[in-house]
Amino acid sequence: MHFQFLIEDQSGEIMLTHLMKKICIVYPSVTVNYKAFKGIGGFKKKNTVKEIKTGKLLNDLTLYLKGFNRSLRSIKSAIIVVLDNDTRETKDFRNELESIASQNNISIDHVFCIAVKEIEAWLLGDREAVLTAYPNARVSILDKYVQDSICGTWEILADATYHGGYKKFMKDCGNTYSEIGKHKCEWAEKIGQYMIWERNCSPSFKLFMTEIYNRLPSK
Repeated sequence: MHFQFLIEDQSGEIMLTHLMKKICIVYPSVTVNYKAFKGIGGFKKKNTVKEIKTGKLLNDLTLYLKGFNRSLRSIKSAIIVVLDNDTRETKDFRNELESIASQNNISIDHVFCIAVKEIEAWLLGDREAVLTAYPNARVSILDKYVQDSICGTWEILADATYHGGYKKFMKDCGNTYSEIGKHKCEWAEKIGQYMIWERNCSPSFKLFMTEIYNRLPSK
């Protein structure tokens, strides 16, 4: 079984790499490939393969779905698209994504896995992993977080793990996306290596893992 991941950004790829390595140890016949984008972008009006690559997931979604639909059709495989919900209504967003796949006749097995509100929610879903990676994390901040709620998820993670909290974090990184992105990758690396999917309490993460489990080969 081959899994082809399309992921919103690099931090998501880092986290999923840790998770899939553990799965591949148990299921050695499983192969994995990752394509990480430079953000989520937005839907284009035409969504045709003639459009130029932008490096943004939603902008380039049609191009990659059609490409992998051709290249992977001869092997048992699935395309797993992982992206953030942000402030979108999850059901409507999923319907939009499925509509693109349907309009472009994507016949290969595929699934859209939406992190609610964002991929950092999946990290926060495993508190033990967070505290193992960051023993000095502020538990009081973690206690206030309602799992998979629509809130500033990465900001909560920054407030809990960064020395001096969120305000110091923003001051030190200059409120620039590139610096914030570096820290998101650091969280994914440090926390991701300790994540155990069975104990994760994020509903959207559990849905993601169910989709993976349902496609794993028999031992």
